[in-house]
Amino acid sequence: MNKTGRKIPATLLYALCSMLMIVFLWSGQAYAYNGLKADMPELCYQCHKKLKGDLNSAYVHFPFRQGLCSSCHNPHTSNIKGLLNSEINSLCLGCHKDIRNLLSKASVHSALKDGRCTDCHYAHSSENKYLLVAKEKNLCRECHGRLEADAEKANVHKPFSDGKCSSCHNPHASGEKNQLLAAPGKLCKSCHKPRCKAEGVPISFATRSMDCTSCHAGHSSDAEGLLGPYGHTAFLDRKCGQCHNPVSINTPLTTRLPGEALCFSCHEKDPSKFREGDIHVKGAKNACAMCHNNHASGRKNLTVEEADLCLSCHKSTAKRIARMEKTLKGQGCDPVKNRKCFECHIPVHSGEPLYFRADKISTCSRCHESEHKTTHPLGPGVIDPRNGGQVTCISCHSIHSARADFMLSFDRKRQLCIQCHKK
Repeated sequence: MNKTGRKIPATLLYALCSMLMIVFLWSGQAYAYNGLKADMPELCYQCHKKLKGDLNSAYVHFPFRQGLCSSCHNPHTSNIKGLLNSEINSLCLGCHKDIRNLLSKASVHSALKDGRCTDCHYAHSSENKYLLVAKEKNLCRECHGRLEADAEKANVHKPFSDGKCSSCHNPHASGEKNQLLAAPGKLCKSCHKPRCKAEGVPISFATRSMDCTSCHAGHSSDAEGLLGPYGHTAFLDRKCGQCHNPVSINTPLTTRLPGEALCFSCHEKDPSKFREGDIHVKGAKNACAMCHNNHASGRKNLTVEEADLCLSCHKSTAKRIARMEKTLKGQGCDPVKNRKCFECHIPVHSGEPLYFRADKISTCSRCHESEHKTTHPLGPGVIDPRNGGQVTCISCHSIHSARADFMLSFDRKRQLCIQCHKK
């Protein structure tokens, strides 16, 4: 019926429908796939000849094998290199939902977090399982350079020497630190039965529930039993009696002196380096053990993994870092990205603001030497008009909650400068 309520004649309605169908079919000819010179993927292979040969690789990505080129690529234009339909992460995780679900885990591989799937995987095909760009052993060591040095130590863990990294680590993400497949105690015991001894006396009753990595290295060590790689000399030499009372089977292990008194029986207690009563150690049974491992560690100064320690209290900082990483898409200072708080802050031992290792400028220039040589004027005599204080690195850079490139508080093209230079 028309607007006046009168019925439209059937012949007229039929004619209108026929005309619309003709227009639709005619206009659609320009976009119909049967207008292509050849069918996909043969059309693509006319130019991308090497790709057709890649179909003979040992492992081939399913969409590529099926010739579904347009499932990942736009055949005409794109804002993304390779004419991709979307950013790598969105593209890959659109199909690999099991991996996408891992992004909520506590420990996520930086390549996955930063959307760099193709750092590890070929998109089309590979001679390596899981479309890896290299053998597992070589691939991991390309980024984790220190692993090469670990392989040269006197005692090497067999899975590590065989390059079977994924036998202990999830390559994408995990709820455990260092992307371990399970908690260290559970993971290690899946292959090794507890057989710890102290001066010849079995103490597995005491170590059964401990984190194995608090005494043993996961990859290698110069000490027998993979102890260390760094540790107290007495521990590495198995001289437990230097700190512990005589050990008896099924009897709780005790120390010769209580708390930090035991530590200071060997280490000088310098008031300028150990600030007694500091809020971080107030009320602690052993102030030293808050940050240092009593036996061994992966670091020369025997510090614990600070991510869990520091961020368990500094939750707001943890949230700001997470927001910053999302905004900056993986950019950031290495200590922040890797949650190595002790690289910049040394609670209890520092009298500097925010427990910095040194003053606000020297703390940064320890690592950023080249940037320090060409930086904006800072230091004595350079005043920040916003607070009347001295201009330092953190006057412009926001280490935990940056909003712009180079971890700047504001965009450097204009917004950053006018915070101070208003005229």
